[in-house]
Amino acid sequence: MFSSYRTPRPTRGFTLVELLVVIAIIGVLVGLLLPAVQQAREAARRFSCKNNLKQLALGLHNYESTFGLLAPGYLHKFDATGAGANQMGAAWGCLILPQIEQQNLHDQFDFNIPMFDVRNRLPREESLPVFLCPSDPFSEGNFVVRDDSASPIEQYAAGSYAANWGPSTEAVDLDDTPLQSRGVFYRNSATRFRDITDGVSNTLFLGERTNGPLPGTTVGGHAYFETAWSAAVREITELTDDHGHMVLFETQFRPNQLGTDDKGLSAPHAGIGQFVIADGSVRSINETIEEAVYNALGTRGGGEVVGEF
Repeated sequence: MFSSYRTPRPTRGFTLVELLVVIAIIGVLVGLLLPAVQQAREAARRFSCKNNLKQLALGLHNYESTFGLLAPGYLHKFDATGAGANQMGAAWGCLILPQIEQQNLHDQFDFNIPMFDVRNRLPREESLPVFLCPSDPFSEGNFVVRDDSASPIEQYAAGSYAANWGPSTEAVDLDDTPLQSRGVFYRNSATRFRDITDGVSNTLFLGERTNGPLPGTTVGGHAYFETAWSAAVREITELTDDHGHMVLFETQFRPNQLGTDDKGLSAPHAGIGQFVIADGSVRSINETIEEAVYNALGTRGGGEVVGEF
C-alpha cells in the first residue's frame, strides 16, 4: 500500500522591514486623522459655546422685556462713609439668573448685603456651565480670588464671558472712571434698547474671556485675567476699586491682542472670538479686526458707520 508524504510549507511571518513599513503607514494615518479629530472636537466645543452665548443673549432680552431696561453691568452703592467699598456688586450674570432657568440659585443671594459678605459665599462659588466656554481651559472649576489670606477664602466662581463697557482712552477706563462708559453695560447702568442709537446689529453685548495669562507683555502689571459671572467686588487693599473688569470688558484692545490688560478679551478659539450682538445674534469676529471698527462696535450711540465685520 502506497502512502504519500507531503512536506509542510514553512509559516512565513513579517520581516523586520515589512513591520517597519506597516508601522510607518499607521503613523502617517494617525498623523493625518488626529488633526481632523481635534478640529471636529473644537468645532463641537465652539458650537456649545455659541449655544451658551445664545442662552445668555435670550436671558438679557427677557430681562429687558420684564423690567424695561437691560441688566446693569454691576450694582454699586457707597458705604456709610460715602467713598469706601461697594456695598452691592451683583453683576449682569447674577441678575439674569431667573431668565436662564436659575431662579433657585438667584434666590440664594442676599442682595441687601455686599456680594463679598460671607453670607453670599455659597451661591457666588457655584460654577454654572452656561457661563463657561468648553474651549476655555482655565475657568471650569476655578475661582477669582480676592483675598487668599482670609478664612474662608473669598472667591468667586470663574466665568468665560464679559459684557461690553465700550471704548476707553488714557483718561477714561472702566476701573478708574466706571460711569464714563460709551458702551451698554457699566456701574448701575440702566440702558434701554432705544438708547442703542447705533443700531442693535452694530453694538456688542458680550464677548469671550478666559482666566488664563494675559498675552504678551502687559501694560497694567497684571499677569492673569479675572473673569467671574456673579459679581464685581473691591480689592481688600484698595476698597474704592470696583474691579468692574471682573464682569466687563473694554474695546481698547482687540481679542487676544498682545500687550492687553485685564480689561481686554482672550477668546480660546484660534483666530476668532465669539460675541453676542445687541440684536441677540452670536457672531464670530476675527482677532485682526480693525481697531476703529471694533471700537465702533463698542459704542451704543457713537454714530459711527461700522460696515462689514
